[in-house]
Amino acid sequence: MHKEPDPAWKPQPRAAEAPSGGRMALIGLAACVLVAGAGAHFMGGGKGSGALPAAQESAQAADDANRTGLPLNLIAPEKAAQTLAATDYSADEQASILAAVKRRDARLAVMPIYDASGTGGTVTLISGAWHHVVHLTSTPQTVVLPIAMSGHVDIIPVTDPGPTGIASGVVTLFGPQTLPIVYKGDTLALTVIAQ
Repeated sequence: MHKEPDPAWKPQPRAAEAPSGGRMALIGLAACVLVAGAGAHFMGGGKGSGALPAAQESAQAADDANRTGLPLNLIAPEKAAQTLAATDYSADEQASILAAVKRRDARLAVMPIYDASGTGGTVTLISGAWHHVVHLTSTPQTVVLPIAMSGHVDIIPVTDPGPTGIASGVVTLFGPQTLPIVYKGDTLALTVIAQ
């Protein structure tokens, strides 16, 4: 019986020296992490003298999680003065809002709001340091709101909403959207997604 020797080991040629799919996925993931970190740094994630205390940070996260997002139209900064002149803001409020828009501390958004239940009512819209009182009707009333960069707007009932509450609605970029009912002592927290 004759035994054949084992063939000598020969290195296998690599397939066109291309990186593997897993390797490309890791490179892509690393690039995303770097870009996200740079974006957080340049968007203000590194501002302040230190980190928020844990209780304040969790309260902020809970507040943001409970807010309803509303996609609204923005008004171009060059048309801010003309748009504000057509509103019922006082001259001092208009000057304050226009100064904030010029400093880029605020943007102007159009928020058509209406009475969604037919019960009427009056609400206050609060956006940063500015507030606007609206008497709700079934026809949408266009309110020009200065939106601080955080984009938060709160709706608070002014009149006693009674046992049925005040149901308002907003016309967004995607059509009418009914908002949750607000009762006496409640605040409806919204986040404006300006387009």
